[in-house]
Amino acid sequence: MTTAPLQSARRAVSPYARRLARERGIALESLTGTGPAGRIIAADVAGFVPHTAEVLLRNTGLRTSALGATIQMETLQRLLAGFAEADTPFVLEDVTLRAAGCALDDVPGTSGLEGLPVALETMLGQRRGQIVFADIRKGSLAPLRLRRLAALEAAADQSGAPAALSLRLLQVGDIRPVLMPLLPGRVMRLVLAAGPASAECLLSFDADAVDEDAATEFLARFKSYLEVPLRLLA
Repeated sequence: MTTAPLQSARRAVSPYARRLARERGIALESLTGTGPAGRIIAADVAGFVPHTAEVLLRNTGLRTSALGATIQMETLQRLLAGFAEADTPFVLEDVTLRAAGCALDDVPGTSGLEGLPVALETMLGQRRGQIVFADIRKGSLAPLRLRRLAALEAAADQSGAPAALSLRLLQVGDIRPVLMPLLPGRVMRLVLAAGPASAECLLSFDADAVDEDAATEFLARFKSYLEVPLRLLA
């Protein structure tokens, strides 16, 4: 009896990387892991094929879970108002993007979420699409804002590019999102309904690809960044 299949099944693979490989029909044996101790991470899968919409499958039949949180926004809203008065026009999209990227990086490395891109759901001309941001934690908030503005001007939909998370921002008060489906090619979706004093946040995630503890840790970190926003300026 050969032990090769058993050894292959025990290869160190992050849950998200395993999900991407299954969706794209990529055998784990064909991948070289670049994570700690040779662990296969999402970047190894994403780099194996062209980043095009054709290689992404519709995420139907997922086992989706959701977590919610209420976030206090007074400090952040005062900070944004101060930016506007100082002619440094950072907006909520800039801050929430950075908070999401930092929160992903803070989740323990064994989750496979660290360093993965974030997709911002936004209007691109007359249609809704996504723009994808990698390396969000590197640099300050100003370069991230410039990248966002350049992507909006280009109006190129990047819905087919790999990203762990899609971020939807609703600038309305007294709205509580309770059910938001995942978007194709994304294993998490974060919806923030932000009012002047507080925000209601819903995190939906594919429970087969993202560990529940990792999702909980991510949401707690995201909430903490928005409630203590000065850390996002470092």
